[in-house]
Amino acid sequence: MRLLRSILFFLGLFISTLLYAFPCLVARILPFKFCFAFVSSWCAFNVFWVRFTCGIDFQVTGQENIPAEPCVIMSNHQSTWETLAFPGIFPTLAWVIKKELLYIPLFGWGIAAVQPIALNRKQGKKAIQQLIADGKEKLALGRYILIFPEGTRTPYEEQRPLKVGGFLLAKKSKVSILPVAHDAGRLWPRKKFIKRAGTVHVRIGKPIATDQNSAEELRDQYFHWLQTTRNELKELVAQQTTTKD
Repeated sequence: MRLLRSILFFLGLFISTLLYAFPCLVARILPFKFCFAFVSSWCAFNVFWVRFTCGIDFQVTGQENIPAEPCVIMSNHQSTWETLAFPGIFPTLAWVIKKELLYIPLFGWGIAAVQPIALNRKQGKKAIQQLIADGKEKLALGRYILIFPEGTRTPYEEQRPLKVGGFLLAKKSKVSILPVAHDAGRLWPRKKFIKRAGTVHVRIGKPIATDQNSAEELRDQYFHWLQTTRNELKELVAQQTTTKD
């Protein structure tokens, strides 16, 4: 049954991508707010569709911690789910992505329409310089920057070292860091076709001020918060499973 549900979801994802891709080419000449709303509606449809077909729902705590002014949002990265869901949770976003994603037919057109910060990670320091320059520009336009500091999707049970670039951006831009943790990989694992029903837990922490600490210290502070919060989410899931049993 899970296989059939996952196939049904994939078909909806594929068809919706086809329907949205060509309008995205036109939308790029329109004001950014229209482009973002248009692409966000594709994301919202697929968040609904995976709930309808595969039973993946979500619960958010801590939304009151989202600051009124733009900041750098730091989140762990386990799945495709958070990429689709976060536009509906946070204010207008600018994603930090791998440049290669722009070259994916159809999908890349939609990404390009929302003006992401696309980095060539092989360029090292030059990529960090681009992140800081482009990030400051997006923040000045009132956009929140979404960064996955692990750099790539990481299996649910694993934790990769965090890259320092996003913390440098927050420090040099003099904006706060909004810590986020979730457990989407438990239900929608990376590089796995079959999905499991359940509830993704998203937890938003209190903003981290960046004026007193170095970028490396900020990275360590977020890493500690992330580890602690991920463990709390695992305990929550275990308690819920025990209650059901």
